[in-house]
Amino acid sequence: MYLMKFKPLFRSIFIASIFFVSAANGQDKPIGSWRSFLPYNNAIGVAIGGNVLYAISEQGFYSFDATDGQVDAYSKVEGMHDLGMQCIGYDDATSTVVLVYANGNIDLFKDNTFYNVPELKIKTVAGAKTVFSVYTRNGLAYLSTSVGVIVLDLTRKSIKETYEFSVNSLAIPVRGLTQQGDSLFALTEYGVYRANVNSPELQNFQAWQRTDTIKGFKYISALPAGIFIANDSLVYKLEGGGRTLMYRTSADIQHMDRVGDDLYVGTYDSKVFEGTLAILSGSGVKDSINMGGRKPRQVVLRGDGSVWIADEFGGLMKYDDKKEFNYFTPTGPTDFNSFDIYARNGDLWIAHGGFNGKYQPLGNFAGISNLKDDKWKYLTRYTYHPFDTLSDFSVFLKDEQSGVIYAGSMTNGLFILHPDGKYELLADGSIFDKVPSIAPHERQIAGMAMDSKKNLWVTTLFSTHQLYVKTPENVWHKFTVPNVQFGGQVVIDDYDRIWFVGYNGDGVVVYNYGSNETVGDKSDDASYRLVSGKGFGNLPANTVNCLAKDNNNNIWIGTTNGIGIVSNCTVPSTQTPPCDADIPIVQYDQYAGYLFAGNNVRTIAVDGANRKWVGTDDGIWLLSPDASKIVYRFTVDNSPLPSNKIQKISIDPVTGDVYIGTEQGLVSYRSTAVEGGATNSNVVSFPNPVPSGYQGTIAIKGLVANADVRITDISGQLVYRTKALGGQAVWNGLDYTGRRPQSGVYMIFASDANGNETYAGKMVFLK
Repeated sequence: MYLMKFKPLFRSIFIASIFFVSAANGQDKPIGSWRSFLPYNNAIGVAIGGNVLYAISEQGFYSFDATDGQVDAYSKVEGMHDLGMQCIGYDDATSTVVLVYANGNIDLFKDNTFYNVPELKIKTVAGAKTVFSVYTRNGLAYLSTSVGVIVLDLTRKSIKETYEFSVNSLAIPVRGLTQQGDSLFALTEYGVYRANVNSPELQNFQAWQRTDTIKGFKYISALPAGIFIANDSLVYKLEGGGRTLMYRTSADIQHMDRVGDDLYVGTYDSKVFEGTLAILSGSGVKDSINMGGRKPRQVVLRGDGSVWIADEFGGLMKYDDKKEFNYFTPTGPTDFNSFDIYARNGDLWIAHGGFNGKYQPLGNFAGISNLKDDKWKYLTRYTYHPFDTLSDFSVFLKDEQSGVIYAGSMTNGLFILHPDGKYELLADGSIFDKVPSIAPHERQIAGMAMDSKKNLWVTTLFSTHQLYVKTPENVWHKFTVPNVQFGGQVVIDDYDRIWFVGYNGDGVVVYNYGSNETVGDKSDDASYRLVSGKGFGNLPANTVNCLAKDNNNNIWIGTTNGIGIVSNCTVPSTQTPPCDADIPIVQYDQYAGYLFAGNNVRTIAVDGANRKWVGTDDGIWLLSPDASKIVYRFTVDNSPLPSNKIQKISIDPVTGDVYIGTEQGLVSYRSTAVEGGATNSNVVSFPNPVPSGYQGTIAIKGLVANADVRITDISGQLVYRTKALGGQAVWNGLDYTGRRPQSGVYMIFASDANGNETYAGKMVFLK
């Protein structure tokens, strides 16, 4: 074993401070762990197994145990193989939940484990791989799909067979399947087909006999009284070779389910925003439940007689004999879209709006979600009155000193919320220019940042003035930059120069508001614009998506064709660009090339160790500070990422959590780096004590930036040495020989590069 003796300096530090060692924080998440933040309030399907309800939202899956109230939410972090749901089913014979994803992937969930059946996902078919419904019986799951009926053997966890239907040699989709007695009934777009469930020829389309030629119907269910089918507004009962109209509605039918010996038909009228559950027996309508503003998507019955409903606007809902609605839904953000993310010291804010590739608002009213101390709060319509008519929040900023929140909308201007609850909305009649003829009442905020003097800088789209500033005295000024139509993301460098993206191919603008530091005096202001071409900015492309300032005051510019880096740029005093971006040639594996050339770089974030997190259309890269090495690469195939298309990366500098907003949802990754300080402050190590058999990463945080960290045994012999990543050092728990240290007390010593700002602590390894 390789051992070293420490200098007497470290021994004396230890003796002086052994009784003042910081304890570990038991709430810290392990290094390398993931967390998912999905909305569960838009349930689109529900199934039941005994006393456990299983529900799917548009993105996720969760369960509710009605006996003890336990709610469990699932995502790729917990083992799901995809996100984005289509439908759900449950088989009593095998106690298996069948989960079907929007891309055709299938998971079978049993005993808290997910088993993947990917054959439909990877199958080459013409058109979408749509699964319309799941019918389960005696260990089999019948999936009605756009390519026929796929039969899953739930015991073998594999596809047993496929029934293909065709008319005039063209495959026809099957919308639903049910069973009555020994007969299977398949609802297609060309009518209803019937076959004996025991027939060995079910894979032969000739074994199926068409019993009804009605077209355009979507749902099928069986009662003892007969077979029922429904389209968007009508429910028919099939009998004696004909059909009888049982129910007509002016609303849109959302689903039809057998509940006990009745049919529950869920409808929603988008004109009056009202849902209804019509209850049908074999002879007609027997009752109706007014759902109010709820949208029922699927219904099941529990043994105690309670009705459980998947409500698209609220989640899993119970309707009992008291005629009351109660929700049992995991908490989460209001929407899966995370266009902008702000995070600091465990305080997470998510802006759910944004714009499309043509810089048009999305029409998203989900507002803003906030997570702090594991509690969610929402600024959205119907929960926060000022947001009832506001939409498309695309940029967010919090002034940590004053507590003031700034939220920029792509339609409604700038919303300012003060800690005392008072608010301002700067839209019509404000300093912001109206959007020309396209939408004259819109004020489109595109970017925000605050400089060291507490000036708030704001950019807009489709505006005569692209740049605005609010001084600490609440005085506003606006600026016009030549040859720039759109503003965009804003960063402030160490000299308080304003860098902002010119969306729609306008490159990057740098604005300096003068040597006299008077923001309102434009006489000494200067600006320049960086575009492609040497001598003009040398950007990899004129279409710029994002900016980031690193810890050395370099500006990283993400474009549709890779990354450019502006280093040591002088203060502009003329209209001529004083510097070009560098486009490094980097060696990756055996290949060398320009940094991310050919890649659409959507977002860049810098962590406490000055490493760069780069989000693209093909996942995420973590680069070393000089971009010469790839530290990690995450995609949907090797991580819980919901999608490879990354919208935003934001890093909590205190906790080290990397928040990753994708087009299909938000996740976080507990990284190895945090923001370092000028001194060692509130140093903690975790886990501490280190449990027996622990094989994860040990972290020591709260350190001076880039500290030299050494771990010794009680006699001072060196066990491990490393350099902190920003304010956090990490250790795999092994000594230099690759072995786990023996149980006992171990010393932690840290100092800055000059041997000052020293710290001494201890950790314990358990047997």
